[in-house]
Amino acid sequence: MKKKLLFVIDSLAIGGAEKSLVSLLNMIDSSKYEIDLLLFKRGEDFEKYVPAYVHILHAPEYFRFINNEGFSVRKNILYKSYRFKTSLSLRLNKFKKNSLHTEQVVYKNIKNVMAPMQKKYDVAIAYSQGMPTYFIANKVTSSKKVAWINTDYANTLYNKELDYESYKEINKIVAVSQNTKESVSKVKKEYGKKIEIILDITDPNMIHKMAKEHEVVEFDQSLINILTVGRLATVKSYDKAIEVARLLKNAGYKFKWYIVGEGPERKNLQDLIDKYKLNDQFILLGKKLNPYTYMKSCDIYVQTSSKEGFGLTVCEAKILQKPIVCTNFPTAKEIINNNVDGLIVDHNINSIYNGITKYTDDNNFMKEVIKELNSLEPYSSVDQLEKFYELVKN
Repeated sequence: MKKKLLFVIDSLAIGGAEKSLVSLLNMIDSSKYEIDLLLFKRGEDFEKYVPAYVHILHAPEYFRFINNEGFSVRKNILYKSYRFKTSLSLRLNKFKKNSLHTEQVVYKNIKNVMAPMQKKYDVAIAYSQGMPTYFIANKVTSSKKVAWINTDYANTLYNKELDYESYKEINKIVAVSQNTKESVSKVKKEYGKKIEIILDITDPNMIHKMAKEHEVVEFDQSLINILTVGRLATVKSYDKAIEVARLLKNAGYKFKWYIVGEGPERKNLQDLIDKYKLNDQFILLGKKLNPYTYMKSCDIYVQTSSKEGFGLTVCEAKILQKPIVCTNFPTAKEIINNNVDGLIVDHNINSIYNGITKYTDDNNFMKEVIKELNSLEPYSSVDQLEKFYELVKN
């Protein structure tokens, strides 16, 4: 008899956790597991990669209302009242001295309108912190409950005591890196006893296949093409990347730096690009369903993040054998062997600049890094898949 698994995530919008989940779903042995997937928002880009054997469930009614599905007059009135209450709470939260994380505010306001799931599962898995974890902990009946954490949890804005009300219902916590495990363990000692490390799931064969899907027309082969992939968010430190681009331009380097991704910082970043007159050098391409064609075609891959849960895009650039410059976010040393198969630099403008110019000014060094990358076994998640099977077995 197949084990019944439930996965819950906010959506399958383009992002690291979402990509990891889709990769995992495609690698699971479907002859042994009956798999349900619950998304609070449907229709995002990565849904097309969900395999046919995964049953995508209807979202809870309130989320379907938020996503503009129609209901009866009575339910519409009810959900409108909850939406108004939630909106007001979010506004007031901004002025509180000890404000809560947005996800906590939303859940506190809507938890009573979300009915528990009727189906019982062997294992229920929240594939990110926040709403998916609250839902698994409080609205799902399952023999085992698992919560994935893919961020530096100790340093997030989540109120940890409020979160504990949900995490105490969780049997196992999965951290995506050693650093994430240490961060979670700092919050409560009992969390340390629950934690397993399973690195972000990725499939090198799928990445190589997708990298060949189409040609990149945006790149100018007469210049140095630099690429960064990630959401336009403050944690990615794209403001520093723009400052580095300014230094490169002033020093006379012929380059274009492309950013694949979308997010709330777009206007601020574009304003900075305009200010420094870098529109020809620093280009925000927006989100792309397939970033691997860009990775395959770039000359240098750069990650300027202040922190990462794991650093999946750096792993992917490494799989595609790209010279990499990444800042020393906590998990960087788990991915890059500095000065051998890539460069880890300090999180400041001059260090990032020096990392990029080390490649551009020393062609022999770049060739040695690429040679090393070609000799390495590609990063693979096969062993991580075995860890997952162990996790859901007992």
